[in-house]
Amino acid sequence: MTCPPVWGQDGQKRFLTKEDYALWSKLYIKKISDHGNWVSYTLQYDSKEDTLFVRSTTGGMTYPFPKVSDGIFNGENQFACITGDTLVQQDLNSGTCIKTAGIYQFFFSKNQKYLAMLKKQAAGIYTLEIQDNNSKTLERISDVTQWYFDPDCKVIVYSTRTAEKHSVGYIQLDKAIAKRTIVSNSTFPFQNFAYKKNTIAFVQTVTDHPLLLSYAIDQDILHQLDPARQQGFPSGMTISDELTHRLTLSDDGRRVFFWLAESKDISRPIDLKAVEIWNTQDRLLFDYKKYLGDLSNENKMAVWSPEENTLLQITDSRLPAGFVNGASTHAFIYDPAAYEPQSKDNGPFDLYIVDLQTGKRKCILEKYSSRMIPAASRDGLHLCYAKDGDLWIYDIKKDTHTNITTGLPDSFFKEDSDMPEDSYPYGIGGWSEGGKSIIAYDAFDLWQINVDGSVKKRVTHGREIKRTYRIKNAGSGPYDSKGTSDKVIPDSADKLLLEIKDRNSGVTGFCHWNAASGLSDIVWNNTSIEQLYKAADSTVYTYVEQHYDMPPKLMLYRQSPKEIFQSNKQQQKFWRGNAALIQYTVNGKNMQGLLYYPAGYTEGAVYPMIVYIYQRQSQHITTYEAPTLYSPQGFSIANYTAQGYLVLLPDMAYELGKVAASATESVLAAVDAVIAKGLADPGKIGLIGHSFGGYEADLIISQTDRFAAAVSGSGWTDLVSSYLFINSGFKKPEYFRAEDDQIRIGKSLYEDPQSYLQNSPVLLAATIKTPLLGWTGKEDPTVHPLQSMEFYMALRRLNKTHTLLVYPEEGHFLLKKENQKDLSERIQQWFDCYLKNGRIQPWMKSDN
Repeated sequence: MTCPPVWGQDGQKRFLTKEDYALWSKLYIKKISDHGNWVSYTLQYDSKEDTLFVRSTTGGMTYPFPKVSDGIFNGENQFACITGDTLVQQDLNSGTCIKTAGIYQFFFSKNQKYLAMLKKQAAGIYTLEIQDNNSKTLERISDVTQWYFDPDCKVIVYSTRTAEKHSVGYIQLDKAIAKRTIVSNSTFPFQNFAYKKNTIAFVQTVTDHPLLLSYAIDQDILHQLDPARQQGFPSGMTISDELTHRLTLSDDGRRVFFWLAESKDISRPIDLKAVEIWNTQDRLLFDYKKYLGDLSNENKMAVWSPEENTLLQITDSRLPAGFVNGASTHAFIYDPAAYEPQSKDNGPFDLYIVDLQTGKRKCILEKYSSRMIPAASRDGLHLCYAKDGDLWIYDIKKDTHTNITTGLPDSFFKEDSDMPEDSYPYGIGGWSEGGKSIIAYDAFDLWQINVDGSVKKRVTHGREIKRTYRIKNAGSGPYDSKGTSDKVIPDSADKLLLEIKDRNSGVTGFCHWNAASGLSDIVWNNTSIEQLYKAADSTVYTYVEQHYDMPPKLMLYRQSPKEIFQSNKQQQKFWRGNAALIQYTVNGKNMQGLLYYPAGYTEGAVYPMIVYIYQRQSQHITTYEAPTLYSPQGFSIANYTAQGYLVLLPDMAYELGKVAASATESVLAAVDAVIAKGLADPGKIGLIGHSFGGYEADLIISQTDRFAAAVSGSGWTDLVSSYLFINSGFKKPEYFRAEDDQIRIGKSLYEDPQSYLQNSPVLLAATIKTPLLGWTGKEDPTVHPLQSMEFYMALRRLNKTHTLLVYPEEGHFLLKKENQKDLSERIQQWFDCYLKNGRIQPWMKSDN
């Protein structure tokens, strides 16, 4: 691109200024209606209130709702949301609007016939009102204190308090409304409601003696679990009435899963004024027990079968954690701290299976250490887990273990990690509807594998073209393909929705797949596709599509893609640089980086350049970069390209134990590739990074003086003190960061002390010549601010050019807008000073 020689004409593009940044917004999809005829989305601005929009996907009708973040569709005809405390009901066809003040919460029934509203009555007291589609009130219940809206929008459970007497009842929202009281005029309140399959469960908070109740709607029978009367109730324990411990019901509604609380004598918190006793052989650090509690004293999982009047405690002080399979027939329990103390982020554990009918338990996995949490099948018959580089299936009925990936040519464990971590699996996409097979992931493809290992079939072919396929969730909410799953995959006659991602370019798309026809309906452009939603009752999708040079736009897919809304159209009025991948080699390895050109780039000119570093970043070429002064890291690429900078994001090639050398080699190779193109001024290059990138920046300027200025945010500087640090958030040791994670030493401090010393910026500070701006949040739980302060003290002692910004009441990222703006402006001033011969700002000067 070249700048035109004439300015000021009508329609002429111009350069961005800071005042223009406020024009940009971020686009977030919120909902799609059941048949996909309407979508809701928000535009979020840095400097003004957000606005929610509801837009027709078949016409041009749009309804704006200022200062609203979300709402709910009622079929294709109605949308409602709350602004302040006012419920707004918008008729999408006629355009008429009804407003009701004093509303706290609402929802529409599944059959789209009713609106349920909670109106504020007094402090902590509400009125529940049910209306039909003509706004006629069909039911009104006053003095509501607790409530539960069934996720399927068919049942409301509520409790009331009148004259210090408590009642609990429910309303069914069917062809007609059915209301019934379950318990009335009780001395003690009710809470923790749950509903499934015509069963309602709840807790009555009797003082020091909570009760668990289960009501069978069809039979009109109320069952009660009273610890004082229940045979086999664990001694010294009570039913937990903590609101955070939800009750859950089995799919058939016949079993209630609840929580048992230890007696106050056992679970008494640590006396904060007493002497602290730290023993190196303790399983958990003292700080963990002090602030988070002892795992063995946490509430225990239990199951109650009201019809049989049987009770089973599932977890206990020895095995305090666990999960239940989809059929609620078995539980899997373990002790997360079984092999503590140890050096991993999460230690191994022994996994036990518990028969929820008989209570019998058996250890099925010893010292299980994979990152993949074992995934139970929805039908309750199998468990998938990772071991020794393969995926295994445990058959619950047969009590057998089968290696289902043995002999396959491709690995199902991470192939390209450059960290010294244990290899971990890519996970599974789900279980077949009949329970006969799973969908397993390798680096690129989906494999359909029978649970007995007899049939193994690769169903996509992404490896050959370096594209990764993953199953997207089949719900009507935003899709998420991360992690393992117990979800059921439909039979082969139905289509699966797959996400596609190109390994080299970062381009993403989606498609359908089934066994008969393979891949079909592919949406694949040179763009990034995010926020994918599906209409509940139709094969219609909405998503956001973007590229570096294309602002995010709202799209609809109904047999073919269709643009619904283009955000940030004002970009057309401003000059904007291009983005391109550059190639370079590091120690014989082919690498690539992402180079952003300045707005109004003129061929043959040389520009100052800022190098932003982390790990691998070239895939961001499909991400749109909007200008902003409100970045949590104080850096926005678009700000700098608008101000005449090149911005380079190099991919890094690491060597274990030699991050200082390998990071420097990677960055300089990328920088030299840009200089060789005649684009960058070699004397006007800056370096910036945050977190691990901040650590790299501190290291690199200790290895080379090629950079005219640098900025480092919240990075490690002293690998000895950071290795021996207790994470202030998780209250766990930080050994793993060097031994298994980003710092990439691969050995303990005592096995390889030299690598820790040779990769600690604080010990290399004497060689630094580059002016450095540092910043940290004073309450950072991830990288302690003392790491930045140590480096400051080292550079102070050595009389180096360095300024450290410490932001009170901030963590690893800055969350307060005033601090985000402050940091953004100071970083810009720092680079302008050293890379553009700008003014030395007063804050850069010492008090001498």
